[in-house]
Amino acid sequence: MSVSSHIDVDEIGDLLKRIIRIPSVAKDETKVAEILIDELEKEGIQSYELIESSPGRGNLIVTLKGRRGEGFNLMIIGHTDVVPVESEWSVDPFGGIEKDGYIYGRGAIDDKGQVAAMIYLAILLARTNYDFRGTVKLFIVADEEVQDPQHGMRFLVKNRKDLFKGIDGGIGELGGATIFGGEKYQIVVFGEKGALSLRVKVYGDRGHASQVYRVKNSVLGLAEFLRRSPNSKFFISKPVRNMLDHLLGTKSLFLTSRIFNGLALSAIYRKDRKLARMLHALTHITVAKTVLRAGEAENVFPEEAEAELDIRFFPENSKEELLSMLRKYVPKNYGYRFEVKSYLPSTYSSLNTTLYRAIEKTVSEMGYKPLPIFQTGSSDSAWVRQLGIPVYHFMTTRKELEISRIHGTDERIWKEDLLAIVEGYWRLITNLSRV
Repeated sequence: MSVSSHIDVDEIGDLLKRIIRIPSVAKDETKVAEILIDELEKEGIQSYELIESSPGRGNLIVTLKGRRGEGFNLMIIGHTDVVPVESEWSVDPFGGIEKDGYIYGRGAIDDKGQVAAMIYLAILLARTNYDFRGTVKLFIVADEEVQDPQHGMRFLVKNRKDLFKGIDGGIGELGGATIFGGEKYQIVVFGEKGALSLRVKVYGDRGHASQVYRVKNSVLGLAEFLRRSPNSKFFISKPVRNMLDHLLGTKSLFLTSRIFNGLALSAIYRKDRKLARMLHALTHITVAKTVLRAGEAENVFPEEAEAELDIRFFPENSKEELLSMLRKYVPKNYGYRFEVKSYLPSTYSSLNTTLYRAIEKTVSEMGYKPLPIFQTGSSDSAWVRQLGIPVYHFMTTRKELEISRIHGTDERIWKEDLLAIVEGYWRLITNLSRV
Protein backbone atom coordinates (compact mmCIF):
# COMPACT_ATOMS: atom_id res chain seq x y z
CA MET A 1 0.00 0.00 0.00
CA SER A 2 1.20 3.50 -0.80
CA VAL A 3 0.77 5.83 2.17
CA SER A 4 0.67 8.85 -0.15
CA SER A 5 -2.46 7.45 -1.84
CA HIS A 6 -4.35 7.92 1.44
CA ILE A 7 -2.52 10.85 3.06
CA ASP A 8 -1.33 14.11 1.51
CA VAL A 9 1.76 15.69 3.02
CA ASP A 10 0.07 19.10 2.87
CA GLU A 11 -2.56 17.81 5.32
CA ILE A 12 0.11 16.98 7.87
CA GLY A 13 1.99 20.20 7.18
CA ASP A 14 -1.11 22.34 7.71
CA LEU A 15 -1.79 20.63 11.05
CA LEU A 16 1.81 21.16 12.15
CA LYS A 17 1.63 24.87 11.30
CA ARG A 18 -1.54 25.26 13.37
CA ILE A 19 -0.12 23.62 16.49
CA ILE A 20 3.19 25.51 16.21
CA ARG A 21 1.11 28.69 16.52
CA ILE A 22 0.16 27.68 20.07
CA PRO A 23 3.17 28.85 22.18
CA SER A 24 2.92 25.93 24.59
CA VAL A 25 5.97 26.71 26.72
CA ALA A 26 5.17 24.72 29.87
CA LYS A 27 1.49 25.62 29.48
CA ASP A 28 -1.52 25.43 27.15
CA GLU A 29 -0.99 21.84 26.01
CA THR A 30 -4.78 21.45 26.17
CA LYS A 31 -5.13 24.08 23.43
CA VAL A 32 -2.88 21.99 21.21
CA ALA A 33 -4.80 18.83 22.10
CA GLU A 34 -8.09 20.49 21.14
CA ILE A 35 -6.77 21.19 17.63
CA LEU A 36 -5.66 17.55 17.36
CA ILE A 37 -9.05 16.33 18.57
CA ASP A 38 -10.82 18.42 15.92
CA GLU A 39 -8.64 16.78 13.27
CA LEU A 40 -9.48 13.31 14.60
CA GLU A 41 -13.19 13.99 14.83
CA LYS A 42 -13.34 15.14 11.20
CA GLU A 43 -12.30 11.56 10.34
CA GLY A 44 -14.84 10.01 12.70
CA ILE A 45 -12.23 9.00 15.31
CA GLN A 46 -13.85 9.20 18.74
CA SER A 47 -11.65 6.78 20.71
CA TYR A 48 -9.64 9.37 22.61
CA GLU A 49 -9.39 10.71 26.14
CA LEU A 50 -8.17 14.14 27.21
CA ILE A 51 -6.68 14.00 30.71
CA GLU A 52 -5.62 17.21 32.45
CA SER A 53 -3.24 17.21 35.41
CA SER A 54 -4.36 20.80 36.02
CA PRO A 55 -6.31 23.30 33.90
CA GLY A 56 -4.60 23.71 30.53
CA ARG A 57 -2.06 20.89 31.06
CA GLY A 58 -3.72 18.29 28.86
CA ASN A 59 -2.57 14.80 27.86
CA LEU A 60 -4.29 13.27 24.83
CA ILE A 61 -4.59 9.47 24.64
CA VAL A 62 -5.84 7.98 21.36
CA THR A 63 -6.63 4.25 21.22
CA LEU A 64 -6.87 2.51 17.84
CA LYS A 65 -7.88 -1.15 17.68
CA GLY A 66 -7.12 -3.27 14.65
CA ARG A 67 -10.03 -5.11 13.04
CA ARG A 68 -7.94 -8.25 12.51
CA GLY A 69 -8.04 -9.22 16.19
CA GLU A 70 -5.52 -9.47 18.98
CA GLY A 71 -1.82 -8.87 18.40
CA PHE A 72 1.04 -6.61 19.47
CA ASN A 73 -0.08 -3.65 21.58
CA LEU A 74 2.07 -0.64 20.65
CA MET A 75 2.29 2.78 22.27
CA ILE A 76 3.79 5.82 20.52
CA ILE A 77 4.90 8.73 22.71
CA GLY A 78 5.02 12.40 21.73
CA HIS A 79 4.67 15.72 23.55
CA THR A 80 3.10 19.09 22.86
CA ASP A 81 5.09 21.38 25.15
CA VAL A 82 8.11 23.27 23.83
CA VAL A 83 11.12 25.11 25.24
CA PRO A 84 11.31 28.91 25.36
CA VAL A 85 12.68 31.04 22.53
CA GLU A 86 15.81 32.86 23.67
CA SER A 87 17.49 34.15 20.52
CA GLU A 88 16.74 36.05 17.35
CA TRP A 89 15.06 33.99 14.61
CA SER A 90 14.83 34.77 10.91
CA VAL A 91 11.07 34.02 11.13
CA ASP A 92 8.37 34.22 13.79
CA PRO A 93 9.12 31.17 16.01
CA PHE A 94 5.40 30.70 16.63
CA GLY A 95 4.27 31.59 13.13
CA GLY A 96 4.29 28.13 11.53
CA ILE A 97 6.09 29.47 8.47
CA GLU A 98 6.79 27.32 5.39
CA LYS A 99 9.89 28.31 3.43
CA ASP A 100 12.11 26.47 0.92
CA GLY A 101 10.48 23.12 1.62
CA TYR A 102 10.79 23.41 5.41
CA ILE A 103 8.27 24.23 8.12
CA TYR A 104 9.79 26.56 10.71
CA GLY A 105 8.76 27.04 14.32
CA ARG A 106 9.53 26.18 17.91
CA GLY A 107 8.70 22.49 18.24
CA ALA A 108 8.87 21.74 14.51
CA ILE A 109 11.28 18.89 15.32
CA ASP A 110 10.88 18.61 19.09
CA ASP A 111 8.19 17.45 19.11
CA LYS A 112 5.20 18.86 17.25
CA GLY A 113 6.32 17.49 13.88
CA GLN A 114 6.17 13.98 15.28
CA VAL A 115 2.84 14.74 16.98
CA ALA A 116 1.29 15.89 13.68
CA ALA A 117 2.54 12.68 12.05
CA MET A 118 1.08 10.61 14.91
CA ILE A 119 -2.35 12.15 14.33
CA TYR A 120 -2.13 11.40 10.62
CA LEU A 121 -1.05 7.85 11.41
CA ALA A 122 -4.37 7.52 13.28
CA ILE A 123 -6.18 9.04 10.29
CA LEU A 124 -4.37 6.68 7.90
CA LEU A 125 -5.41 3.67 9.98
CA ALA A 126 -9.00 4.93 9.99
CA ARG A 127 -9.02 5.56 6.23
CA THR A 128 -7.74 2.01 5.64
CA ASN A 129 -10.42 0.53 7.92
CA TYR A 130 -8.04 -0.38 10.77
CA ASP A 131 -6.52 -3.20 8.75
CA PHE A 132 -4.01 -4.46 11.34
CA ARG A 133 -3.74 -6.75 14.37
CA GLY A 134 -3.42 -5.54 17.94
CA THR A 135 -3.77 -2.02 19.32
CA VAL A 136 -1.99 1.26 18.69
CA LYS A 137 -2.19 3.76 21.54
CA LEU A 138 -0.93 7.32 21.05
CA PHE A 139 0.30 9.17 24.13
CA ILE A 140 0.52 12.88 23.27
CA VAL A 141 1.51 14.34 26.61
CA ALA A 142 2.31 17.59 28.37
CA ASP A 143 5.42 18.79 30.16
CA GLU A 144 8.13 16.58 28.69
CA GLU A 145 10.64 19.42 28.64
CA VAL A 146 10.34 20.50 32.29
CA GLN A 147 9.66 17.04 33.78
CA ASP A 148 7.47 18.40 36.60
CA PRO A 149 6.44 15.44 38.82
CA GLN A 150 2.84 16.67 38.80
CA HIS A 151 2.31 16.79 35.04
CA GLY A 152 2.68 14.87 31.80
CA MET A 153 3.90 11.30 31.71
CA ARG A 154 4.74 11.35 35.43
CA PHE A 155 1.12 12.23 36.24
CA LEU A 156 -0.19 9.43 34.01
CA VAL A 157 2.20 6.79 35.39
CA LYS A 158 1.22 7.73 38.93
CA ASN A 159 -2.52 8.26 38.51
CA ARG A 160 -3.59 6.30 35.42
CA LYS A 161 -1.74 2.99 35.46
CA ASP A 162 -4.70 1.46 33.60
CA LEU A 163 -3.53 3.24 30.43
CA PHE A 164 -0.35 1.14 30.35
CA LYS A 165 -1.94 -2.23 31.03
CA GLY A 166 -1.26 -4.77 28.28
CA ILE A 167 1.18 -2.59 26.30
CA ASP A 168 3.94 -4.71 24.77
CA GLY A 169 6.32 -1.99 23.64
CA GLY A 170 6.68 1.70 22.92
CA ILE A 171 8.10 4.19 20.43
CA GLY A 172 9.56 7.39 21.87
CA GLU A 173 10.33 10.77 20.36
CA LEU A 174 12.67 11.52 17.46
CA GLY A 175 15.19 9.35 15.61
CA GLY A 176 15.74 10.05 11.91
CA ALA A 177 18.15 9.39 9.08
CA THR A 178 21.92 9.74 9.33
CA ILE A 179 25.11 8.77 7.48
CA PHE A 180 27.69 6.73 9.39
CA GLY A 181 30.78 5.22 7.80
CA GLY A 182 29.42 6.03 4.36
CA GLU A 183 26.21 4.01 4.88
CA LYS A 184 22.61 5.16 5.37
CA TYR A 185 21.07 4.53 8.78
CA GLN A 186 17.94 5.32 10.77
CA ILE A 187 18.72 6.20 14.38
CA VAL A 188 17.05 3.97 16.99
CA VAL A 189 17.58 5.23 20.54
CA PHE A 190 17.46 2.29 22.97
CA GLY A 191 18.56 4.07 26.15
CA GLU A 192 19.40 7.40 27.68
CA LYS A 193 21.31 9.01 30.50
CA GLY A 194 19.48 10.05 33.62
CA ALA A 195 19.13 13.65 34.82
CA LEU A 196 19.45 14.95 38.37
CA SER A 197 18.69 18.63 38.93
CA LEU A 198 20.38 19.69 42.17
CA ARG A 199 20.25 22.95 44.14
CA VAL A 200 23.30 23.47 46.37
CA LYS A 201 23.07 26.01 49.21
CA VAL A 202 26.15 27.10 51.15
CA TYR A 203 25.68 29.06 54.38
CA GLY A 204 27.93 31.75 55.91
CA ASP A 205 27.90 34.83 58.12
CA ARG A 206 25.53 37.68 57.51
CA GLY A 207 26.92 41.14 58.18
CA HIS A 208 28.00 44.50 56.84
CA ALA A 209 30.57 44.31 54.06
CA SER A 210 32.70 47.06 55.64
CA GLN A 211 34.16 44.49 58.08
CA VAL A 212 35.75 41.45 56.45
CA TYR A 213 38.07 40.02 59.13
CA ARG A 214 37.43 36.25 59.54
CA VAL A 215 34.00 36.54 57.95
CA LYS A 216 32.69 33.23 56.61
CA ASN A 217 31.49 34.45 53.23
CA SER A 218 28.85 32.16 51.68
CA VAL A 219 29.76 33.46 48.20
CA LEU A 220 33.37 32.36 48.63
CA GLY A 221 32.28 29.04 50.10
CA LEU A 222 30.05 28.34 47.11
CA ALA A 223 32.74 29.48 44.69
CA GLU A 224 35.22 27.11 46.31
CA PHE A 225 32.74 24.22 46.01
CA LEU A 226 32.19 24.98 42.33
CA ARG A 227 35.94 25.26 41.69
CA ARG A 228 36.78 21.99 43.46
CA SER A 229 33.91 19.82 42.25
CA PRO A 230 34.48 18.07 38.90
CA ASN A 231 32.71 18.92 35.66
CA SER A 232 32.83 15.25 34.72
CA LYS A 233 33.94 11.83 35.89
CA PHE A 234 35.07 9.04 33.56
CA PHE A 235 32.57 6.16 33.57
CA ILE A 236 31.84 3.46 31.00
CA SER A 237 28.34 2.08 31.29
CA LYS A 238 27.63 -1.46 30.09
CA PRO A 239 25.07 -0.45 27.40
CA VAL A 240 27.39 2.30 26.16
CA ARG A 241 30.33 -0.11 25.96
CA ASN A 242 28.21 -2.58 23.99
CA MET A 243 27.06 0.18 21.63
CA LEU A 244 30.58 1.47 21.00
CA ASP A 245 31.91 -2.06 20.46
CA HIS A 246 29.11 -2.67 17.93
CA LEU A 247 29.76 0.58 16.06
CA LEU A 248 33.56 0.82 16.22
CA GLY A 249 34.83 -2.70 16.83
CA THR A 250 38.30 -2.79 18.41
CA LYS A 251 38.66 0.98 17.88
CA SER A 252 36.17 1.48 20.71
CA LEU A 253 39.08 0.84 23.11
CA PHE A 254 40.30 4.38 22.43
CA LEU A 255 37.10 5.68 24.06
CA THR A 256 36.40 3.03 26.70
CA SER A 257 39.93 2.97 28.14
CA ARG A 258 40.65 5.56 30.83
CA ILE A 259 44.22 5.78 29.51
CA PHE A 260 43.27 6.60 25.91
CA ASN A 261 39.93 8.42 26.35
CA GLY A 262 41.32 11.91 26.93
CA LEU A 263 43.81 11.64 24.10
CA ALA A 264 41.16 10.36 21.69
CA LEU A 265 38.69 13.11 22.61
CA SER A 266 41.36 15.80 22.19
CA ALA A 267 42.21 14.51 18.71
CA ILE A 268 38.52 14.35 17.72
CA TYR A 269 37.88 17.83 19.15
CA ARG A 270 40.42 19.37 16.79
CA LYS A 271 38.34 18.14 13.83
CA ASP A 272 34.76 18.02 15.15
CA ARG A 273 33.85 19.76 18.41
CA LYS A 274 30.24 18.57 18.47
CA LEU A 275 31.23 14.92 18.03
CA ALA A 276 33.90 15.21 20.72
CA ARG A 277 31.43 16.68 23.20
CA MET A 278 28.87 13.96 22.45
CA LEU A 279 31.45 11.18 22.89
CA HIS A 280 32.68 12.80 26.11
CA ALA A 281 29.12 12.80 27.47
CA LEU A 282 28.75 9.12 26.54
CA THR A 283 31.87 8.22 28.51
CA HIS A 284 31.49 10.47 31.55
CA ILE A 285 29.11 11.37 34.33
CA THR A 286 28.72 15.11 33.74
CA VAL A 287 28.11 17.94 36.21
CA ALA A 288 27.03 21.18 34.53
CA LYS A 289 27.04 24.27 36.76
CA THR A 290 24.36 26.45 35.25
CA VAL A 291 22.70 28.84 37.75
CA LEU A 292 24.13 31.07 40.53
CA ARG A 293 22.32 33.20 43.13
CA ALA A 294 23.66 35.19 46.08
CA GLY A 295 23.02 38.45 47.82
CA GLU A 296 20.78 41.44 47.23
CA ALA A 297 23.05 44.36 48.10
CA GLU A 298 26.74 44.95 47.44
CA ASN A 299 27.36 46.15 51.03
CA VAL A 300 25.98 43.07 52.82
CA PHE A 301 27.42 39.58 53.13
CA PRO A 302 24.61 37.18 52.15
CA GLU A 303 23.77 34.46 54.66
CA GLU A 304 23.48 31.93 51.87
CA ALA A 305 24.61 31.43 48.29
CA GLU A 306 23.21 28.84 45.96
CA ALA A 307 23.96 27.14 42.67
CA GLU A 308 21.98 24.78 40.47
CA LEU A 309 23.63 21.81 38.82
CA ASP A 310 22.51 19.57 35.97
CA ILE A 311 23.97 16.08 36.51
CA ARG A 312 23.77 13.41 33.80
CA PHE A 313 24.51 9.79 34.69
CA PHE A 314 24.11 6.12 33.74
CA PRO A 315 21.94 3.14 34.82
CA GLU A 316 24.63 1.90 37.21
CA ASN A 317 24.75 5.21 39.16
CA SER A 318 22.42 5.69 42.12
CA LYS A 319 21.14 9.04 43.33
CA GLU A 320 22.94 8.67 46.68
CA GLU A 321 26.21 7.79 44.93
CA LEU A 322 26.02 11.01 42.93
CA LEU A 323 25.23 13.14 45.97
CA SER A 324 28.04 11.52 47.97
CA MET A 325 30.46 12.23 45.13
CA LEU A 326 29.69 15.96 45.42
CA ARG A 327 29.41 16.34 49.21
CA LYS A 328 33.15 15.90 49.74
CA TYR A 329 33.84 19.06 47.76
CA VAL A 330 31.94 21.39 50.12
CA PRO A 331 34.60 23.43 52.03
CA LYS A 332 35.06 22.58 55.70
CA ASN A 333 33.47 24.89 58.29
CA TYR A 334 30.65 25.85 55.92
CA GLY A 335 27.09 24.71 56.41
CA TYR A 336 25.38 23.42 53.30
CA ARG A 337 22.23 21.80 51.98
CA PHE A 338 21.55 19.70 48.87
CA GLU A 339 18.03 19.93 47.45
CA VAL A 340 17.03 17.53 44.65
CA LYS A 341 14.76 19.55 42.37
CA SER A 342 14.02 16.68 39.97
CA TYR A 343 15.31 13.21 39.19
CA LEU A 344 14.90 11.25 35.98
CA PRO A 345 16.46 7.76 36.02
CA SER A 346 18.77 6.40 33.34
CA THR A 347 17.15 3.50 31.50
CA TYR A 348 17.65 1.31 28.44
CA SER A 349 15.87 -1.47 26.57
CA SER A 350 17.23 -4.75 25.24
CA LEU A 351 17.89 -5.06 21.51
CA ASN A 352 16.52 -8.62 21.64
CA THR A 353 12.78 -7.92 21.62
CA THR A 354 9.89 -8.42 19.21
CA LEU A 355 9.55 -4.66 18.77
CA TYR A 356 13.22 -4.04 18.01
CA ARG A 357 13.26 -6.85 15.44
CA ALA A 358 10.20 -5.30 13.78
CA ILE A 359 12.02 -1.94 13.72
CA GLU A 360 15.01 -3.61 12.04
CA LYS A 361 12.72 -5.09 9.38
CA THR A 362 10.96 -1.77 8.83
CA VAL A 363 14.22 0.13 8.43
CA SER A 364 15.53 -2.48 5.98
CA GLU A 365 12.37 -2.22 3.86
CA MET A 366 12.96 1.52 3.57
CA GLY A 367 16.55 1.06 2.37
CA TYR A 368 18.41 1.75 5.60
CA LYS A 369 20.18 0.01 8.45
CA PRO A 370 19.26 0.58 12.13
CA LEU A 371 21.78 2.56 14.19
CA PRO A 372 21.19 1.73 17.87
CA ILE A 373 22.13 4.71 20.02
CA PHE A 374 22.35 5.41 23.76
CA GLN A 375 21.61 9.12 23.96
CA THR A 376 23.03 11.70 26.33
CA GLY A 377 19.71 13.53 26.79
CA SER A 378 16.65 12.28 28.65
CA SER A 379 12.94 11.95 27.92
CA ASP A 380 9.60 10.53 29.04
CA SER A 381 10.69 7.08 27.87
CA ALA A 382 12.51 6.61 31.20
CA TRP A 383 9.22 6.56 33.10
CA VAL A 384 7.68 4.05 30.71
CA ARG A 385 10.71 1.72 30.76
CA GLN A 386 10.39 1.60 34.56
CA LEU A 387 7.01 -0.08 34.04
CA GLY A 388 8.79 -2.94 32.26
CA ILE A 389 7.84 -1.73 28.77
CA PRO A 390 10.68 -1.64 26.20
CA VAL A 391 10.86 1.73 24.44
CA TYR A 392 12.85 2.79 21.37
CA HIS A 393 13.00 6.25 19.82
CA PHE A 394 12.24 5.65 16.16
CA MET A 395 11.09 8.16 13.54
CA THR A 396 11.93 7.61 9.88
CA THR A 397 13.08 10.61 7.83
CA ARG A 398 14.78 11.03 4.46
CA LYS A 399 16.84 14.06 5.45
CA GLU A 400 19.00 14.20 8.55
CA LEU A 401 17.29 16.07 11.37
CA GLU A 402 19.13 19.31 12.12
CA ILE A 403 19.88 18.47 15.73
CA SER A 404 21.64 21.78 16.34
CA ARG A 405 18.34 23.58 15.76
CA ILE A 406 16.50 21.60 18.47
CA HIS A 407 16.07 24.04 21.40
CA GLY A 408 17.97 26.51 19.18
CA THR A 409 17.41 29.16 16.54
CA ASP A 410 15.27 28.62 13.42
CA GLU A 411 14.11 25.12 14.34
CA ARG A 412 12.61 23.49 11.24
CA ILE A 413 11.62 20.17 9.67
CA TRP A 414 11.65 19.12 6.01
CA LYS A 415 7.94 18.97 5.12
CA GLU A 416 8.22 15.80 3.02
CA ASP A 417 9.65 14.03 6.07
CA LEU A 418 6.28 14.34 7.80
CA LEU A 419 4.98 11.76 5.32
CA ALA A 420 8.12 9.63 5.78
CA ILE A 421 7.43 9.51 9.53
CA VAL A 422 3.87 8.29 8.93
CA GLU A 423 5.16 5.70 6.45
CA GLY A 424 7.69 4.36 8.97
CA TYR A 425 5.05 3.97 11.67
CA TRP A 426 2.61 2.33 9.24
CA ARG A 427 5.26 -0.15 8.06
CA LEU A 428 6.15 -0.93 11.66
CA ILE A 429 2.51 -1.67 12.53
CA THR A 430 2.21 -3.83 9.43
CA ASN A 431 5.31 -5.80 10.43
CA LEU A 432 4.06 -6.22 14.00
CA SER A 433 0.76 -7.54 12.61
CA ARG A 434 2.72 -10.41 11.06
CA VAL A 435 4.32 -11.46 14.34
